[in-house]
Amino acid sequence: MILSSFSAGINALRKRPGLAVLLYVLDLALAFVLSLGVLLLINEEVAQSGFAPDFAAQFDFTVWMDFSEQVGDAFFPIVGQLLWVIPLWLMWKAVAHVGLVHALRGDAIRPFWDGVGRFGLRAMLLALMYVVMLVMAVVGLGLVIWILNQLWGGEVGIFWVNFVLAPILVVSVFAVLDLMHDYSRIALVVDEQAVRDAFGTGIRWAFQHGQASWLYLLWFVVAAVLWLLPFGFDFAATEATALGMWVLFLVQQAAMLGRSAATVGWIGSETAFYETIRLREMPLYADVDEEEAAPWSYEPPPSPDADDPGLAMA
Repeated sequence: MILSSFSAGINALRKRPGLAVLLYVLDLALAFVLSLGVLLLINEEVAQSGFAPDFAAQFDFTVWMDFSEQVGDAFFPIVGQLLWVIPLWLMWKAVAHVGLVHALRGDAIRPFWDGVGRFGLRAMLLALMYVVMLVMAVVGLGLVIWILNQLWGGEVGIFWVNFVLAPILVVSVFAVLDLMHDYSRIALVVDEQAVRDAFGTGIRWAFQHGQASWLYLLWFVVAAVLWLLPFGFDFAATEATALGMWVLFLVQQAAMLGRSAATVGWIGSETAFYETIRLREMPLYADVDEEEAAPWSYEPPPSPDADDPGLAMA
């Protein structure tokens, strides 16, 4: 089931590669628009700091750290930009995912934008419900980590709690919420459930079908590799020339395109898995015992002419 669903996602990507390109272009355009305000603030601070000629000639990590100590005044304006950038980005992700589910469900070819238009508003309402769950999870995790720090003191305890257990707990809880959110969006589109019903379906799905977690973990590994891929080039870029920065930029864009393709395959796999399970759980009304069906069987009444010998011979 896991490998067949994974293969279904790969096949969905192979049949609809334009979805990956579309998602990449839209993500890139939205990221540029949303980051423009932050970029202008940083450029203004760089121009006033006196480091602008150094950055124009060559990126230097030491110079960047020295510059970072002087941009305290720009910190709060940048945070203010993030207060509207992050919610807008999350709303886009919500509507983009239901658009992908609509485009990839079943065997028919469906437009991405049709799914965005039909299910986008309900997807945003669903996302708000999961934001509430996320806030509750963060508060709960903070409380658990604080209790563990109180119970397990010393340098060894601080290391294991804050650098081993805490990251594992955070990633695990966030992954479970993301898994639930994925199947809530799929139920919202495939079964056209109401927002509240889709929310409940997503929460139950992670516990009723354990294979969904393994499928999620398989795609999580693929996405993590694509996400970590450019970091080796990032470290090499600390002493990079202008040409090296362009090479780094192209590598990063290739990785972004790869992540968009992985998103299409991921959603395609989960949608195929959901549809397969739903088909298996559907009651088969055709399998009814013949004797039980006999009292309700219909037999046409005999023709009034059948017993008339004269009419029969005619």
